[in-house]
Order: sequence, then C-alpha cells, then structure tokens
Amino acid sequence: MIIKIKSDNKCFLDILHKNPNTDQGLYLKELKNGILIGNVIAENEYHCLFLDGKHSYLPEEGNQIDFQSHCSPLLALNIMSEFFNHLYKENNTLAATVIPWLEKNYQAVDTEKCTIEVPTFFIDSNWYKNGKYLLSKYIDGIILVNKIGNNFELKIEGATVREAMQKFSLVSLFSHFTNKYAVYTFIDDHFIQKHITMFTNLTGIPYFVFYLFIKRIMRSPSQFEKFKPQLEAYFNNEVQFVFTDTHQSRKEFICSRINFEESVLDFGCGELQYYKQLHKKGFREEYYAYDEVDFKHIAYKIQESERTENLIWVESLEEIKDFEGQIVLSEVIEHNSLEEAKNILIWIRDNTKFTKLFVTTPDKDFNVNYELTEEFRHDDHDFELSNAEFVSLINEIFPNPKEFHGVGDCVKGVYPTSAVIIQKK
Repeated sequence: MIIKIKSDNKCFLDILHKNPNTDQGLYLKELKNGILIGNVIAENEYHCLFLDGKHSYLPEEGNQIDFQSHCSPLLALNIMSEFFNHLYKENNTLAATVIPWLEKNYQAVDTEKCTIEVPTFFIDSNWYKNGKYLLSKYIDGIILVNKIGNNFELKIEGATVREAMQKFSLVSLFSHFTNKYAVYTFIDDHFIQKHITMFTNLTGIPYFVFYLFIKRIMRSPSQFEKFKPQLEAYFNNEVQFVFTDTHQSRKEFICSRINFEESVLDFGCGELQYYKQLHKKGFREEYYAYDEVDFKHIAYKIQESERTENLIWVESLEEIKDFEGQIVLSEVIEHNSLEEAKNILIWIRDNTKFTKLFVTTPDKDFNVNYELTEEFRHDDHDFELSNAEFVSLINEIFPNPKEFHGVGDCVKGVYPTSAVIIQKK
C-alpha cells in the first residue's frame, strides 16, 4: 500500500514532524511482518509505503496470496497511527500545542488545504452501492473511484492537514469494520476514545455517522455507557443515544412489556424475530404467528430446531377471530396503503379480545436524520406517518386506554419509531 499526502502549506513537513535533513527524509518502522517506510518526496508531498514480509493482513491462513497487505483499510489505519499519532489529539489541545522548532502552535501554522490519496483501497461492503459511498453522503471531501472489483482509488480533501488525517482515518475505520473480508481487531476503551476524538474534532458530522459508530464498533453496553456523555455532548445534548439499533430497540421495547403468562398473536410476524427473542427469554405460552407472506417454512424450521410446541402458524384470519391475549403489530401498517392499514386496525379492534395491542411504525419526521427528504425509509413502505399523525390515527380507531412512546435514539425530541400500547376496553 502507498499513501500520498500533499499540501501547499510551507510548514507541511513540520506539521507531520518529518525532517528531510534526517536520513534523506527516510523513516523506517516495523509493522507486523513488514516494513513501513515514510519518504519525503518534496516540501509539499509525503509518501507512506508498506512492504510486507509475509501475511501481515491475511484473514485466511490457507490463502497464499495476501493481497490485503496492499490495500487493507486496517493497514491504512495502522500506518496513520504509526507515523502521525501526534495529530490525533483533541482539537483545542492540539491547536494550542507549540511546535518547538517553529515556536508556533498548530492553530497558527496548519492553515492550508491537504489531500490524501491511496491508489488502491479495498471496500467489500454494501456501504458502496450504485456508484455511491455511504460516508460521502454525510462527510464532504471523500472521493472514491472504482477501479476493478472491490478495489478503489480513494482521495480525501481537508481544509487542514489535521482535518484530512482525521477524515482519512474515519473512512479507514468504517471500511474495515464493514468489510466482509477483514481481520479481527481488538477494540478496547483506548481505541474507542481515540476515534471519538476524531469524530468530535470534525465539525458538522451528522447524527447518523455517530449512530453507525455505536452500532458497528462499540462492543458492549458498559463500553457504550462510558462514552455516551462525550457523544451526546457533541450535539449539545440535543441527541440521546441508546446502545441497540432501531430494529433491536423496537424488539426490546415490546418484549420487555410482554406478559409471559398470556398468549401472543404476532400479526404480520415476518421471519419471527419477536418469537425468537421471547423464546430465548423463556416465553412458553401459545404464540400464534400470522403473515400475508408465507413464512411457515421458517416457523416449521424453528419448531424443529428448538423442539418447541408453543409456536403455531396461522393460515387465515378466520383462525384468529376471537383471539384473546396480547397482539404484536410491529412495523406492519406502513407496508399497506393507509386505507388498508386502517382496515387492519379496525379488524383487530372488532374481531379480537386483546388484552394489550402493541403497534409500532416509523416516524417520518426522523427521516431527515438519515438524509432522506421525500423518500420513505424503506422501498417497500406505502406510507409513513409523523408521530402526530400516528397518534391521531390510533385515537380515531381506539377509544381504549393507551400509552404512546418514542422508541430508539432521540434527536431533538423526535424518535425513529412511534409506538403505542393499547389496553383492553
């Protein structure tokens, strides 16, 4: 792998802490099984080159060709840490740090644009789709050009050397953790803190990038709780994060409120995610699964593998008429027209004797946090409601006692999921 860093800043090499008068500008360090070489090309250009001895970044031991040592995002991340770790301090601290031989601080000298280029960079994930890279949507100055297969030419543009470095490391970080072909990386608190510092050093990073960082990289709820205040402080505490992703947050919200001594009807059960979670927690009452799409092969597979007798696949609405118990209607109504959704809710109201009815649906007002404007959150949605519209719809159909909730992260008072628990009459 080769990384080319360029800037017209007259103090460029001083910012990098590289002196062309030392060993003709050559710097050599051991990295895994190879040698990392830093070379001053000119006063405005610096190259980093990795020459591997044997299989330093090989995920599969049986593979004799370690092409990852030429293009791995993890390698890029390691190179930057080895050569430029001094540039990853907190912004204000670094800005005030004096470069001794210049007798000036970084704020005074790091004032020119900088670019970082990698001729071959490996991305093997759905973050690059339809000619677009996900992070480019949220962070300016990330340019990817597909060369062949999963190999790309990467260019990063920053207003300063520090900004370019931090953007480059974030792209390397996310690319590594989302690649299918990746080596395991140990993630400790030091690793998390370092990359949170990168995030908070950059201005204008949107909520969704932080969301991806928490869901993709943080390994435990305790680790999340430790760093949660720093993440929320970036948004002046107008954002409240939770550890679980949007889908898991819905499941936990409903499953934590299910009565384990009453039957459940999962109306629009999909691939039976709720049953799997409840069964794991010890739910043993009858569980009726109904969906217009034929998922009974999944139900039968679960019955066989779990040796469970309480899961019952329902073929038609007639079989669940007069059902008595709890009903889960999660992320179902938006897959129908609004009129059909109303009919589903009315049918449940008039044909069942539910003790609790759980209804969830996306809040369209949250979509702006996914950089969506007119689009629905998913292609198979026929409509999406704001929380106020959802409350109005439920109140129109159900006079019952009820509790409305927002589920998931909260951004300026808006949640990704609107939820209601409707009690029996």
